[in-house]
Amino acid sequence: MKLHTLIAITTVSTLVFISTNRAAADDTNSPAPTPEKLKVLPPGNHKLLENMTKSFGLTMDQELEIEPLLHDEESVSKPILGFAAFTPAEKKEALLTIKLAARRQIRPLLTAEQQPKLDEETASLTNSASANTPAGGSKKKKAAAVDEDTLTKAIMAYAALTDAEKQAMIAKVKEAAARPASKPDDAPADMPK
Repeated sequence: MKLHTLIAITTVSTLVFISTNRAAADDTNSPAPTPEKLKVLPPGNHKLLENMTKSFGLTMDQELEIEPLLHDEESVSKPILGFAAFTPAEKKEALLTIKLAARRQIRPLLTAEQQPKLDEETASLTNSASANTPAGGSKKKKAAAVDEDTLTKAIMAYAALTDAEKQAMIAKVKEAAARPASKPDDAPADMPK
């Protein structure tokens, strides 16, 4: 009886061993993904990155390096747009500062042939800012409202800004927040409503 049990155990162990090795062999025979296939952008809307890729001829490696920088830029741009205490001109000025800081971060990631194209884009940003166009001129949905503290934190967290730029922007945020909010319904007491 012991011999039959020993043979049964040995047979089962052998079958398990063989099936395990076949499964492992099947895994090693399947082609491994190539590094190029792993280098893809996460899903989402990357309109600015797509435009830069088209204009500058970015490689996939460049796109992968630039994409997080553009998301970082957006992490400050959106709060600026949602800060109601800023006038349109102040929003425009703050957004320009953020965009120029982002372009400074992107420039070293470009080739010598691509950098002049970025310089042209940067110059056009600066020139369009000096033109009399309203801030956030696109027809996108309105940014969520943010308070002084939220915007200050976003500015402080944005690595592309220099310390001097951060301090200047925070001073403007504090100045704007300290102004009394103007409401169209507010009329002087001596004027009829």
